[in-house]
Amino acid sequence: MEQKCLFCGIASGKVPAKIIYDSPDVMAFLDIRPANPGHVLVIPKKHVETLPDLPDDLNASLLQVVKIIAQAQVEAIGAQGVNVLQNNGELAGQAVPHVHVHVIPRFKGDKVVINYSGLVELKEEQFEEIQKRLISKAKELASSMSTGTIKEIKEEKLPEPEPEQKGKKKLHKFKQRLP
Repeated sequence: MEQKCLFCGIASGKVPAKIIYDSPDVMAFLDIRPANPGHVLVIPKKHVETLPDLPDDLNASLLQVVKIIAQAQVEAIGAQGVNVLQNNGELAGQAVPHVHVHVIPRFKGDKVVINYSGLVELKEEQFEEIQKRLISKAKELASSMSTGTIKEIKEEKLPEPEPEQKGKKKLHKFKQRLP
């Protein structure tokens, strides 16, 4: 347990929480500042700050519990949809430096907004360069995984862009979440 880590305190039982699920490796509890009633946080009991640092076996257990909680939200409290969110690092909105997954039940007419403001425009060449770099790094990382569950990441060529109209370059627009 990391000193002063709120989620380690909850996992150890030193900090009270409304526990929903508890196993030797993973715990789920109600968020004290819920986006909607039934908003649950799922954590590994072991202190790990970000998802890339989470051991593969623990990652599998964590995701299994996320799935269970999402189904429980639908069946027990009538959620009509579920958002699953996970932030890594302060810049990405991670308020507690301990891996946690938000499982947020959604209801018709609720006030939850997953807001992605701003706009990033990418040219086809930028897409291709990003794709190339991510495929290369993902292959490298997958080859070092102990589970062997990822056998191959295919390099797929992006579809040919539509012909440009009247000299205009085609831009792809993506929303960017701002902190």
